Amino acid sequence: MKMETTRTQYKLAEAEFFLKHLEEHWRHVPHVDFYLSACISAARSVTWVMNAEFGKVPGWQQWYDGKKPSKKIRELLEQINDVRVRLTKTHPVKTATFANIHIRQEDITPEVLNYLNSGHSESMRLEPIDQSNTVFNLMVGGRVLTKAFLKKAEHKMSEFQGRDSKDVCKEYIDELKGLVDECLQKFNR
Repeated sequence: MKMETTRTQYKLAEAEFFLKHLEEHWRHVPHVDFYLSACISAARSVTWVMNAEFGKVPGWQQWYDGKKPSKKIRELLEQINDVRVRLTKTHPVKTATFANIHIRQEDITPEVLNYLNSGHSESMRLEPIDQSNTVFNLMVGGRVLTKAFLKKAEHKMSEFQGRDSKDVCKEYIDELKGLVDECLQKFNR
């Protein structure tokens, strides 16, 4: 017999869905920003849905009011909420992408080596060659410097103090899972 899903569980599943897509589509800008925005919006509404669902159950409000997060989690909640307020009211999510690339030995010319060692890497950009978003032209201005292969990318926002956005979302959703599990054990009768 299938157990009925609560509204709170359903909302948490929505946040997890967007986190999964955020983790899978880290190569695809701006899609990663769209998944990040949806993940944050869904995750921030889990406790609101929980309140709507369980708020009138005897003892729930007292239990919930007693759930004081640690200083670290409070700071995380503030960061997430700052982003949520901004993305829903003034500006869409736009992360800064930091890429770790590999350049094959045969593609490293003296010009490429000189440029990479010059300290002007901030003026370089990656332009995808194909739909996989794994092979790129390394561009300087409007000219191809060489070919590069994407190994890893991090998508950062100032609110997350240099941390990769998907790691922040995962930490937040893990925290929510614990809260939801405890709520359901105590109040889902």
